[in-house]
Parts: sequence; C-alpha cells; structure tokens
Amino acid sequence: MEEESLEKLKAKKRHLEEWLRNHKSADEVAAEVQKNLDFTNWQIDALEGSPDEADEIPRPDLTQTLDSDSAYLSQVLPPMPLYDMKRVVAASAFTSSGTIPIYQYVSRVGDLGTEDSIKYSTRVTVAFQELQQTYDRPGEIRELLAKLGNPGTLDRFDAALRSLYAYKRGTANRASPAIDMRTLIDGAKGDLYERARMHPKEGISWQTMSARLALGGEASEQYTQLLAIENTHSSLVSRLSDIAKDREAGSATSIDNVWAELQDYLVSLLRLLSP
Repeated sequence: MEEESLEKLKAKKRHLEEWLRNHKSADEVAAEVQKNLDFTNWQIDALEGSPDEADEIPRPDLTQTLDSDSAYLSQVLPPMPLYDMKRVVAASAFTSSGTIPIYQYVSRVGDLGTEDSIKYSTRVTVAFQELQQTYDRPGEIRELLAKLGNPGTLDRFDAALRSLYAYKRGTANRASPAIDMRTLIDGAKGDLYERARMHPKEGISWQTMSARLALGGEASEQYTQLLAIENTHSSLVSRLSDIAKDREAGSATSIDNVWAELQDYLVSLLRLLSP
C-alpha cells in the first residue's frame, strides 16, 4: 500500500511537471502568436475597409496561401483547453487533504527518538512549515474565511494567531492557542452548517452540509473528499482539547504540528465548497 501511494504521488508529480513544461513552452511562443494575430488583424482590416471604388483594383488571390496557412497553423497551434479556476483550486484542496496524514506520519517518526528519526522528522516538518510561509497560508485562509460572511470567524482566526504568537514569545501557555484554534475550526464548521440549512431550525450533519455545499454537488469527488475530512476535524478538536488540558502525547500534542495541520485542513475544507 505504501509503495502504491508513493507511485501515485510520483505519477502526479510527473503530470504537474509536464503541465508546467508545456505552459512554459506556450508562454515562450505567446509573443509570436500575438504578432501573427496583429498582422492577421491588419490583413482583415485592409480587405474589409477598402472603399467602394477599390473594386477597380483586382484583389490578390490568397486562396492557396491561406489554405496552407490555416492547415499549418492548426497543426502547430492546436487550441489550448479552457481551465476552470475553481476546479483547479479544488485540485489543490485534494493535495492539502493528503498532506495532513503525511505530516502526521513524519511527525510521529520523530517520536521514535533515534538520531536519524529526529533528524528526518525535523527536516521534513520544517520544510513543510516553510512552504506554508512561502505561500502565505494564513493570508489564503483569511481570504477563504472572509467568503463565509461572518466577521466573527475572522476575529476568531486573528485571536488564534495572536495567542499562537504569544505562546511562541513565551508570554502565554500553550492552552491559550489550543482553545482559540479549537474555537476557530468549530466556528467555521458552524458557519458551513448555517449556510447549508434550508430553514433556521433544521438539524444538519456533516454529510448533509457536504452534499449541499460541495463544488460539483453530491456526485462529485469534492463531496467524497469533504466527507473524508470530517475525521480530520474530529482529530484536530480532540488533540486541541488534550493540549488545552495539558495532556502529553508527543508530536500529536505539539502546538506547532497541530497549527500546521489545521491550516491545511481549513484550506482543503473551504476550497472544496461551491462559491
């Protein structure tokens, strides 16, 4: 199973790399395409904009040239597909969902306590946290939370950040950010349940919320993934409760690890929803 998962990740890596190579290739020829278009527009304007008396001048016969031009152009410049940004973003949400259990695995390897396991775990977890900083995960989450339309949720996000930074500075114990983080994700869950309700007193489950809010509807991959990450939500709430009660469980109760996972949980959750 581990080898199968690794091969699937490598196949995905090859696909993304190929797409980027093709994009770079398209970017390189874009200037030439634009130049071709500009001259083609000039040709059209020249032939369409001539005055009536210009009929006295025979027009050039371009039939063979244009047939060859069109045939060659369609070969070397096939139409590019149209991309749906919402669905491309949802693809990144799947990646975030997969990142969380891998991060947990890497963190637990560090709990083994050997020199090599600690070195490996530290290197990989720090690399992931640096990726989150590079791509400004907090800023991305803020934008996504704002779309929920509840200013209180943004306030809870800010409170979680403030208490986390206070803990890192040594001016707060780790229970403070744990409580604020738990309040944040429970609040976001409440916002989604509220959006999914058909009437104010309707009882809502995670499954019902997912069916009504998933991008693509109940038959989509997004719906299936939303169902799956309910377990992530439950795990985060449980671990944050343990931290708030000062219970120790190695990497599972590391506030830095939980925060890293929580950020990608929120990205995954909110990117899988219909606008």
